[in-house]
Parts: sequence; C-alpha cells; structure tokens
Amino acid sequence: MAKRTAPAQRKKIVIVCAHLDVTRSAERERDFMQPSAGLQIASLFDRERYDVTLYHEMWHGPFDTARTPDADLVFLTGLQRDFDRQRQLAYFFKQRGAITVAGGSVCTLFPDFATRFFDVVCAGGIDSVRDVIADYERGTLRATYSSPQTRLTDYRVDYRILRESGIRGALHLIEASRGCNFRCDFCAIPAEKARHTPYGTARVLRAIDDSIAASPWFSLKRRYPLALFIDNNFANNPAELRELCAALKRHRRLKGWAALVTQDVLRNRNLVQELARSKCLGLFTGLESLDPEFLKKHDKTQNMTRANSLLDDVAFAQRQGIVIMYGYLFDPRMTTTAEMSRQIEAVLAAETLPFPSFFSFVAPLLGTKLFWESVELGELRPNVRVRDLDGQSVSYRNCRSSDAELTALGNAIFQRLDRIAGPAALVRRSLKTIFATGWRRPMFWFQTYVNNLRAGLRRPPGPGVIRTYIAGTDGLNPQYGCTPSDVSPENKRRFFDPVMVTDENGDLAEWLEPYRPARAASAKAVATGV
Repeated sequence: MAKRTAPAQRKKIVIVCAHLDVTRSAERERDFMQPSAGLQIASLFDRERYDVTLYHEMWHGPFDTARTPDADLVFLTGLQRDFDRQRQLAYFFKQRGAITVAGGSVCTLFPDFATRFFDVVCAGGIDSVRDVIADYERGTLRATYSSPQTRLTDYRVDYRILRESGIRGALHLIEASRGCNFRCDFCAIPAEKARHTPYGTARVLRAIDDSIAASPWFSLKRRYPLALFIDNNFANNPAELRELCAALKRHRRLKGWAALVTQDVLRNRNLVQELARSKCLGLFTGLESLDPEFLKKHDKTQNMTRANSLLDDVAFAQRQGIVIMYGYLFDPRMTTTAEMSRQIEAVLAAETLPFPSFFSFVAPLLGTKLFWESVELGELRPNVRVRDLDGQSVSYRNCRSSDAELTALGNAIFQRLDRIAGPAALVRRSLKTIFATGWRRPMFWFQTYVNNLRAGLRRPPGPGVIRTYIAGTDGLNPQYGCTPSDVSPENKRRFFDPVMVTDENGDLAEWLEPYRPARAASAKAVATGV
C-alpha cells in the first residue's frame, strides 16, 4: 500500500483594514458604508492553499495588539488618516515574525517613505497583490510593487469572506468602476492618477449575484437586496452607465440601489429619470457647498454650470423617488465661522434641500494640488500630523476666524449639531420632503428620515480625548497609547510617534521634502538626463 503524504500546511494570511475613528474614540463604527479594500485583497488568495483572515477595525473595533496572532503574510490597508495605525500594527506583527505588506493612499503617493515601516509596499491599484503573491511563492519578494489604478485584472470578489468575518452590513457594497476624471484640488484621486475605469456590466452583475448568494438565507440582504455602489464617480462614463442601468432594471432580484455621483448628474433630467426607472433609490452627490467662490477656488467646475438650478434639480430627483445625500465643506481660509453658520442656516431654510450627511473642514490631503499649494504659500500650521488630515481638524494658520471661534464651531457641527438643527426640526423637514415628493414610496420615507438625522447622531470623542479641532493640538485616538513598555527608542519613533506633516515652525517635514513637485521634477530630470 502506498504511503499517504500529509497535506501541506496552509500559509496563514491576515488582512487588517486599519481605522482611526474620526471622533478620535476607540469605538466600533458600523456605518452602512464600509471600505472594501480588505475584501478585495482577501479575494485574490486561493482559499485552498491559504488560510485567510479578514479583520476590519471600522466594523470590529481596534485590533487587540496584546493577542497578535502568528501569520506568514500580513496585509495592512487604510485611508491617509489611518497610516499611523498601519505602522503600529506592523510593529506587532513584525515581532511575531510576519512579513508585512501595506497599501493605501500614503503608500501610493510616497512608496519610498512607506518602505521605512513595511517589508513590502503596494502602490496604486489592488491588482499588485497578485504580483506580491506570485513573488512570495517564489521567494523573491521586492520592497515595492506598483499597479496603475487603470489596470484591471479579472478576479471574483468572494463575498463569503464578509460573513465568515462577522461583517453584516445591511447593503451589498459593489464596485462598478475605479477613479474619477474630475480634478478637484482637495481630492487625492487626481494625485494618485486614478482615472475613471469601468469594470463592465457583466462583472458588476456577477458581483451583485455573488454578494446576494453569500448572504444569510433568511436575511433582508437575501430577501430584499439593496446595493450601494461605492465607486468614486459612478456616472463618469455615460455610455457605460446607461448600459449598466438597463441591466439593473432587468435584474430580477435586486430591489434598489444607490451610488456616488457628481452634482452635474442632477442637471440631466432625462438621465435622472433613467436612473429612477432602473431602481435607483439614492444618490450621494458632490454638492460640497452653496458658495460659488468655494466651488471656483477648489476647481469644482462640474458644480458651476447652471448652479442656480440646484434646488430644482434636487426636488426633481426626489420626485422620482431618489433621495439626495451630500456632505458640506467649509474652507476657514476664505470663510469666517459666522459665515459658515449662516450657510448652515441657508441650508435649513431651503426645505427642498436635504440636510447634509456630514460637515467638514477642507483638509489639505497629502499629495493633492491643495496640499502643495498650501505648502508653497506657507499656509500650514506648526506640528500638523497625518492624523489631523481628517476633515475635522483645521490645518491652516491663515484662517479668517480665531482658533477659539473655530473650536466652538467644531464642537457645534461635530458634537452638538442639535443646537443648530434640533431633532424635531429635522423630523419636520423629513416629513415635508416625504409628503412633497415621495409619500407613496415607503423606502423613500425611511431613507429621507435616516439621511436627515444622520449628521445629528455624531458620537462624542473618546474618554480623555480633548478636541480643539485645531491640527497639531487636537487629541489623538486611544490607539496611540498602545506603545509597548519595552520598545526601543528607535522603534518608538519609527512605529509609534505620529507621522508629522510640518515641524514646530510650520515648515514641511523632512520626509516630504524630496516629494515637493519642483524638487521631484528636478530629481527626475537628473536621473533621466533630460
């Protein structure tokens, strides 16, 4: 009898979606919109050969670093504001002997810098993970991998991983495209060269079917499936959009969907009607502001044509059964806190306009046009940290209001919005919208009510966290207290001290100097002999 060979032990892969909560607490944030990068990464592994674990700090809460498991490969991803958390987690996994692989916006824009903290850095699209896997199996891993955001490889998203990981959001989170072709100066997408790239209708429909099939048998996600397209700009390609809408209309199981679009979509009444006929229930639009000077300053050209029709456009979309959602941005360099308060009052007075889903100060995200212009103009405050680039901390020193006034407004719009727009007023607003535009549509009732109250349900900061809403002075998340007592001074600086954007004088941090556009162009010219 032939001797049986024991099966090879599967390599253990851990994927962590790092998250530092915007309220600077350590609580779970089970918002209906969850980042999907971790799911995409996990789907690229052969589950027969690899033991894959997905941990999502936004959904599950902070990873327990006291119980860091053994792993062969660890993938760490997150938004810009989460980069410090990626570094913290890398230390603990490195101590357990794992190879750390990191991706995300900072890794894409500053890959050489990121290699100081991680064994492998992935810049650009998710598709470079396949190259990492191939080289890992050959034992030839490199320090950096790059995949253009426009490069699409054909893989199937395994939505079963969400259920296995205990992630039970109410909506099916689907991607139909990547990137955006607009160039708003505060957006990192143009800086990352993420041009709009559609996946194609067949791939999108397969993802919807797979997500429904992976849902619990008796759940609403299975019996009344609703999809949320988390594309950066769902409507960037009109031809692809119309083809997809026709397919969504014919889809027998899908009950409705929502997506993220630019404001110019609302001006196309025929397109809005087409979206409604294809079961569209909600659109999150890049409205950003009612101030034309704000829109002009930040290159929001798509918002400026026929801007006077905005309220009529919103009302028209809502009469079709589409709930309109948006965030409202303030630039404290050009607007006083008194003017900001008046803009909020104007939104409240425009009863056909839904209340914003959130308010935010414009953040000079790393690598953006806004960031580099602010650097050259000397506008950034001293001791700005990457963690401060979250839309709640003011990073500019040339503001039109005092720090005390900005702190007071921050407390009002981020913690005590009920003082500006009380729950009773928002309920009345919801009822007026429902009876004016969608009283025959129960789903419209629910969405309108939830959307109008969402901004008023902000959680307070964590225990002991003092919020000034001023970059460099704001309190940090409790996760910054996870530094081991026996860590060396060098590793404390490397993995646990916040990454700085500016120094104590407000000058650019040393690590960013080589990336200054003028210096980077000069270095490239020397390297290429041009």
